Amino acid sequence: MADIIGNSKPQRSPRPSTAATGATPTASNSPYITVAVPAPVRQAFSYLDPKGEARRGARVRVPFRGKQAVGLVLSCGEAPAFDLSRIKPISGLVEGRASVPESFVSLCEWAANYYVHPIGEVVAAALPPLIRHGREPHIDSLTLALTQAGKGCQPSSLARSPAQGRLLQALRQSDLNKDALKQQAFTTQVVNSLVAKGYAEWRQQPQPQGFTLHDTRHPSLALTDEQRQAINAVGSQGTYLLQGITGSGKTEVYLRLVEATLKAGKQALVLVPEIGLTPQTVQRFQARFEVDIAVLHSGLTDRERALAWMQAQQGSAGLVLGTRSAIFTPLRYPGLIVIDEEHDTSFKQQEGFRYNARDLAVLRGSMESVPVILGSATPSLESLANAQQGRYQRLELTHRPASFQQENYQIMDTSHLPMKDGLSQALKQRIAATLDAGNQALLFINRRGYAPVLHCNSCGWIAGCRRCDARLTYHTSSEGLYCHHCGIKERRFNQCQECESSDLSPLGVGTQRVEEHLAQAFAGRRILRIDRDSTRKSGALNKMFQEVAEGGPAILVGTQLLAKGHHFPGVTLVALLDLDGAFYTADFRALERMGQLVLQVGGRAGRESRPGQVVIQTKFATHPLLKLLLGQGYSRFADEVLKERQQTGLPPYAFHALIRASSQDRQAAAQFLEALATADPSGRTQVLGPVPALMERKAGRHRLLLLLSAQKRSHLHGLLMQKVSQAEASKLSRKVRWAVDVDPYDIF
Repeated sequence: MADIIGNSKPQRSPRPSTAATGATPTASNSPYITVAVPAPVRQAFSYLDPKGEARRGARVRVPFRGKQAVGLVLSCGEAPAFDLSRIKPISGLVEGRASVPESFVSLCEWAANYYVHPIGEVVAAALPPLIRHGREPHIDSLTLALTQAGKGCQPSSLARSPAQGRLLQALRQSDLNKDALKQQAFTTQVVNSLVAKGYAEWRQQPQPQGFTLHDTRHPSLALTDEQRQAINAVGSQGTYLLQGITGSGKTEVYLRLVEATLKAGKQALVLVPEIGLTPQTVQRFQARFEVDIAVLHSGLTDRERALAWMQAQQGSAGLVLGTRSAIFTPLRYPGLIVIDEEHDTSFKQQEGFRYNARDLAVLRGSMESVPVILGSATPSLESLANAQQGRYQRLELTHRPASFQQENYQIMDTSHLPMKDGLSQALKQRIAATLDAGNQALLFINRRGYAPVLHCNSCGWIAGCRRCDARLTYHTSSEGLYCHHCGIKERRFNQCQECESSDLSPLGVGTQRVEEHLAQAFAGRRILRIDRDSTRKSGALNKMFQEVAEGGPAILVGTQLLAKGHHFPGVTLVALLDLDGAFYTADFRALERMGQLVLQVGGRAGRESRPGQVVIQTKFATHPLLKLLLGQGYSRFADEVLKERQQTGLPPYAFHALIRASSQDRQAAAQFLEALATADPSGRTQVLGPVPALMERKAGRHRLLLLLSAQKRSHLHGLLMQKVSQAEASKLSRKVRWAVDVDPYDIF
């Protein structure tokens, strides 16, 4: 979804046409409704519901700006305080089974207010595309069943048509819908023949009134005392921060809590941070529970997403699994919400409607009176602060099961070591020893491509993006230069664009360069590169993970895709090649993310009986926070970072909001924000800026920021609403795109 366009002024309710209404409606016999329409305007619109059929949460078709739109009813029966003759009637209700419950509307309204985003766009982002456009996927509720004659017929009597005999035998086991018939290879001709003989008939199946938990399968794994205590501590509602070191069995705690929820006849919603984690999570739950599971993420077709949404909303799916946007999925029988890897920044939407799914989960749990589990080995500092202040109950898993080995961390000081393509000789020796022992090594570098810089050795020129303040990354797979920010591609330059020298060389290290070096150093060994470039094709990521799971010596090279919750039993060596950027960046969250990354990636080592070793290559080997993290653990490290945040007045001890502005004309963006930069007269909120974004020019647009900071949320939102109203009234908004970001993750 695009950024909020600042030149959209609040619109009055659409004026009715005489032909459509015939006469001026009155409040006495024609109720009024307010409707959220998908438009970048921070208000709902009043319409007339002549038949009085609409209710809060109904989808309605309405005339809007000369077109027909589908909106969501927010309230009914309240006459607006302006000329009633100007109000148009709705075109009609959207019929169907995809009804929206009251809790969904309340969640969207709260999110629109808190994140200062147009309610219509919030609703549009929260609904699957088909549902928000007023359509529903076709659900075939017909099943083929045996008639009385069919029940008395023996398959042997159909010897001349063995396919019909097989179908007769299959129908004796259970009725079959069209999908099941297709899966079992029964043709339409075979089905029609059996129906023509009077042995089978099509029947309309009633809609399920809930889900059925057919079976649960328990592994032989016994619970630890800490796991049992955590499970017993979870009550009927409240927020619980489950902090468990990697490999300590957080997933088993989730599974036991979900099992209790399903047995109570209620649904569970489980969120994971990345699409790549969804298949393995689904497999774990399918192996445990024989129950319908609805899966929601952006990689599905519109029909698949709508079907899963309706399964959850109608209550036929006992378990709902998804990524960030699944937090809005309505549950007919809400019972439990689980946010796995709650610290992960993927739960924060960075474009358009900039919500945080983790925070909305906590709110939703309170609204629906269900427990919310926030799980992580390295919780966010916001969640830890909430636990310290008593808002969340903290549950800890500090030990791995007896059969699992704790990984050993070692810092490798590279300040005086010779390096080749990001690898030291000492590290390569450890990789060789790992492979010789029949194990796997995982090398993490959070930079894809071959090299981040193409450099002229004669004059120092560097290949840059013509649309962004960024360098072009060299990729060997396509012999091209790419901007990882705007997506532009250039053919590799054979000559310097400044001095025309042909003495060009790539500088820096990316996953492709590490892979190339390893292929030479470990010829004949299996090397798997796992990054966004190597996994673009559908199913490629799962195929690679399956190959890793099969075991055998291998070297894995990858980015963040390898760091999140994967179980690699064959990996005994993990190496983090380059973390140094975290120690000198302007981002105040960088050290927190570094600590999370080190332990999350390191946790891929030694997942089972084989001991794991983690090597960290860095020039900051003596940094006190790194030593504290590895010596005393994440909790002690987090406490120290929290103290620094408190002393400097940074989140979670202050609250931030950004107003971002961009324009092809830098002066227009600057003037737009300068007009908003007046100080808060009360002195309760700081207004800082405008300042350029860390990458000021992106995709041809100049980007600037205005930061608002306060010690209380109420003070922040009060001033922010004033600034938004001022921005909407600004004449400069026609030249500027602007957006609001509450609780931003990336300030610069």
